Parts: sequence; structure tokens; C-alpha cells
Amino acid sequence: MTLDELAIEYGTDKASTHHNYTAIYERTFAPVKESTKGLLEIGIGGKNYKGVVGSSLKMWASYFTNAQVVGIDIDPSAGLDYGDRITAVIGDQTRKSVLDKALKILPSADIIIDDGAHINNLTIATFEYLWPRLRPGGIYVIEDTVCVGELRLGNTRAQTEQLVLTLLRGLEVNGRIMAKANAADFYKINSDYVMNEYERWVDSVELHRGVYIIRKRDK
Repeated sequence: MTLDELAIEYGTDKASTHHNYTAIYERTFAPVKESTKGLLEIGIGGKNYKGVVGSSLKMWASYFTNAQVVGIDIDPSAGLDYGDRITAVIGDQTRKSVLDKALKILPSADIIIDDGAHINNLTIATFEYLWPRLRPGGIYVIEDTVCVGELRLGNTRAQTEQLVLTLLRGLEVNGRIMAKANAADFYKINSDYVMNEYERWVDSVELHRGVYIIRKRDK
């Protein structure tokens, strides 16, 4: 079955019947379908969730047949048994202890998906903590980015725009540094230049309607 067929079967809003994120994810994840050993998703759904609780966790486990899948949610009602290779961790996504607990369950953090609070400062804080813990070559996804300007959540677009700008600057390795040395590859940058976390590791940034995909360099 395709990822979208699985999404429809399990009832997740990532399917073509709703957000249609699966059209993006099929292209993104197909090359790593067999090699993915660990996937972390923030946001399972709870008693106030209008969709099917745990549906995306089941979809991921069915698609990534060699992976352990861990979901995090702040709502205790989401702490259910979702089947083989799926574990639910209950807690706040901005608590390091909660994130560390989830990460310890995984053999490796190959894919991280934030479909959690959709509150910009929480999303950014979570990203800043988890990015260094994503394995080299891994993929980080921020979902439902259409919410970045929702005032009811306390969001302002400037918060997420600053994150994107930071990633782009990292991706370009502060272009002025590369241009100064006329270097085609960042390995040729002067040895005394110390790159920050994003300059060192951001490989690519994809902006889709509703989804950001940040890939990490593999070395």
C-alpha cells in the first residue's frame, strides 16, 4: 500500500482526504523507507482531538516496517497501546526529560516530526533541542505551518520567519565566508572558522504549504 492509502485506512488527517501531506511525504520518505530504524512524532491526539487518536503512529509503523515508532503527547488519554513497534510517551514536548525518554526508546532518531502544539515558541524550542540529537542524514519535519500566524495561539509570523532565516544562513554557511575563500565546498573553509550547529549540519530546507522539511548532512 502507498503511504496515502495507509493514511486513509488509519484515518489520519495527513491523507489526501484532508491536508494531503502524504503527497509530500511519499517523495521524501520513499528513499529511506527500508533504512529508517527510528521515528519520533510529537502529537498523538487526545480526548479533545477531532480525528482518530494514534492514527499517524499506526500509519508510520505500517510504512516503515523496520522502524520503532514513538509518539509524544501532553494528554494522558493518548497513552494507549497502538500496536507492535509503537510506544506512547506522555509529557510536555518542551521538557527535556520527556524528549530524552522518547529518544532512548529509539535505536536511532532517523526521522522527527513535530505535529504537536503548533505554538511557535514551543515548536522552535523543541527543534533547537532535538536537531542536535537527530542522527546525521536524518530528516526533521515541522507540520501545520499554516498556523504560524494564528493569534489565538499567541503566534506571530516573525517567530518562525526568524527560524527559517537562521536555517537558510546555516545552509549557506554564512555565504560571505565561502565567497571570501572562493570555496565550492564547506570543507575548504579556513580551518580556524568555527561553524555553528546549523552551518555544520543543515543540508537542505524545503518549504511546502503546511510543512517544513529540514534535512541533516550525513557527515
